[in-house]
Amino acid sequence: MAELASKSKLDWSRVSKILFFVFTACLLQGSTFSHVTSFFNKYALEEKDLSSTQYGIVMGAYAFAVMTMTPLCAAVLRTRKFSDKAILFTGLTVDSCFCLIMSSVCLIGGGILFFLASLILRLCAACGCAIGFFMAYVIIGVETPEINHIIIPLLETCYGVAVVIGPAISGILYDIGGFPVPFLVIGGSLLTLAIVGIFAFPSSLPRNDEDGDENEMKLSSAWQFPIVVNVLCSLNTFALISFNEATLALRLYNKFGMTAGESGAVFLFVGGFYALSGLASGFMSKKVSEPRYFTALGQFTLVVAMILQAPLLNFEQTTTHVYIAQIMLGLGSGPAYVCSYLQSLRYLGDGKETKETYAVLSAIFTPVTALGGTIGPLVGGILLDFFSYEQVVLVYTTLSALSFITLVITIRLTQKSKPRSSATAVAAIT
Repeated sequence: MAELASKSKLDWSRVSKILFFVFTACLLQGSTFSHVTSFFNKYALEEKDLSSTQYGIVMGAYAFAVMTMTPLCAAVLRTRKFSDKAILFTGLTVDSCFCLIMSSVCLIGGGILFFLASLILRLCAACGCAIGFFMAYVIIGVETPEINHIIIPLLETCYGVAVVIGPAISGILYDIGGFPVPFLVIGGSLLTLAIVGIFAFPSSLPRNDEDGDENEMKLSSAWQFPIVVNVLCSLNTFALISFNEATLALRLYNKFGMTAGESGAVFLFVGGFYALSGLASGFMSKKVSEPRYFTALGQFTLVVAMILQAPLLNFEQTTTHVYIAQIMLGLGSGPAYVCSYLQSLRYLGDGKETKETYAVLSAIFTPVTALGGTIGPLVGGILLDFFSYEQVVLVYTTLSALSFITLVITIRLTQKSKPRSSATAVAAIT
């Protein structure tokens, strides 16, 4: 009854508008990042003569920009000179405009010119993406604190849907209209949302300055051992996801002769099950005392997925093995961010989450997971210039195994170190 009573305090007319724009923006911004995975690899390497290292830099640079831009966005937010709405829609506009401009990069010749143009445009688009993703979690935290254990997993589910829809649709659009069409469709959709949102999105809530200064939380205060391990699990997971996104299409083309549309459809498995497992584990995290067990199970699942993906065992791989590996990759990845973020929020906020708590954790988790997105394609691309695909997958499999072992040990060491656990958690549930 207590939870129902708290939910009734929400202004659902206002919240529904906010959720529509935030979720749609997440869907489209996730697509601006992921949609190129179904065709850009083959196009850049075979038609524009880029090396695997150059391709890895282009793909990893997007996440690197998110990693560096997010703390700057947090600093701007702390100045209180701009509203949450203004910051959010600035990000959406920047992302959409540079996605549209990216459609013209095919007019540039191959080699170094194509590499530099693609790199610069992806970096600029990523700055807008960083602002959008950061502000999504801050706004959700401020507007729906009573039900964040539901909304945050749903937001991650929305991102999972973007991972599905982006490559699948762009692969079809690329097969139909060539390189520019996916960028024009997705970038144009995001720009339309930004224009409509400037007029239709509710104004930001007024800041309560009476207790703002005394509740101010610094970024350094969040770097506690359990939170660091949570962050490392997210880092490993997103490195693995981004490596898979950057290399799977070409792998499927070389080994099974799949087209861009067919390889894009394979992402349905990892994206779809990522969304489902993230939603389920996030919802269940409110009902258990230790949500990190979901993350640990996910890390172990990633190890099994990569053994099938390479394959690392001596058997003849078929497309069925790849589909199963992608399903397991999605199932294992889902809890990594959601449960790690929610457990860190519980640990750091101690049941008193504020706007500063959400901003601090978003300023940590967003760039660190983006760092994983940088490491995945960049390091993977470099290694693939010297080693086989199977050997590179073995590296990522080993990292996932180490992540699993570290997390399990950390849970055992820190499970009862925070007094918040029992009484407060039970009160929150009941």
